[in-house]
Amino acid sequence: MIITAQLLNDSKFYEKPILLYFTTDQCKKCEELYEQMKNLYILSKYYAIQVNAIENVEYTVRLTRGVIPTITILTPDLKILGIIESVDVKFIESRLRDILDDYKNKKIIGLTINGFIPEPLELSPFVIYDTVNKVIEGEPADSRMIEVYLTYTNIYKDYLKAKDKIKFQDSLAEFLLNKQAKINVDKKYLANIAMLVNYGIADIKEVLELLNKDTGEVYRSSLRENKGILLDEALAGNALLTAYESSFDENYLTLAIRIANYIKENLQHEKGFKDIKGNDDITNIPYLEPISNAETAIFFSRLWNITNDESYKSLSLKGAMSALGASTSNPKVLARISIAYMKLYESIKANQVLNIIDSRVEIVKDNNCEKGKLYYDGKCYT
Repeated sequence: MIITAQLLNDSKFYEKPILLYFTTDQCKKCEELYEQMKNLYILSKYYAIQVNAIENVEYTVRLTRGVIPTITILTPDLKILGIIESVDVKFIESRLRDILDDYKNKKIIGLTINGFIPEPLELSPFVIYDTVNKVIEGEPADSRMIEVYLTYTNIYKDYLKAKDKIKFQDSLAEFLLNKQAKINVDKKYLANIAMLVNYGIADIKEVLELLNKDTGEVYRSSLRENKGILLDEALAGNALLTAYESSFDENYLTLAIRIANYIKENLQHEKGFKDIKGNDDITNIPYLEPISNAETAIFFSRLWNITNDESYKSLSLKGAMSALGASTSNPKVLARISIAYMKLYESIKANQVLNIIDSRVEIVKDNNCEKGKLYYDGKCYT
């Protein structure tokens, strides 16, 4: 917890605003800038706190536009007095003086922090076509976008002709299309590890080390400072399902269901899923983050395919429709919705692991077919 009750009490008593400085481990210029800021006299008039924007993403999405570094100034009653996006220390000093003067002279009272609750939209297969078109048109693709593209090329081989023109957002996406590419991800974070497990590149043990097996909560990173974030929960659940499908070890399925229960009981909202269980006045503000909801839709769609429990299908639809309502153009969101859609409406059930990337396929113990055959739309196929 970053904003403690003690901090708020002190801020109110001494009439000192709270300054949150958002940075990341990789941002060297951010560290240099903060060292310069500490020499400014005006900084002593604020309660200044450095915030790791990745580790504490629930604050980042509510209090910044995603720019690093960002300085966000809050009142004791958690209203936003100002947001500074600059690396110019003189400009920052000037803005901090102006904000403090205006606050003391009651010229500004601050803006209320708003939540994000999009209206759900009905799904259609057009999310798949939109994703594939974005990939072949050169939109930098992440791993989920490549997964959708590869699934599409399993059906329409001509789309492989665009393979050499594809641009990549990250090394995992490039690896999925070009196995010779080198993967370079920060394995400190659960989300990165879980995605590697999902594609058979890392060991599930690395996910288990960050999982509370009793509650279903997962730590965001090896720092163990934050836990229970929706995106991490969904990705850990998917990793466990991948481990289950490759081994049929019921322990993995049990843990995945425990994560599902944590999401249902703590993060569910009538219009989707909250990004985190509220633990202070900021995180209590509901925020239905679209990529997290779409990843959750994938997780629940897989659980439905494996267990045949219809409640998981309903939960998957809730996450996907919320994500689509939040963003109808972001290809990363659309890719994840596409995967959930294919698992819900075009699923193929195999009874053994296939050496292929195809979003439609889930591996189940019994698919009502002979060994090695695929079950699709009520029939068995070779």
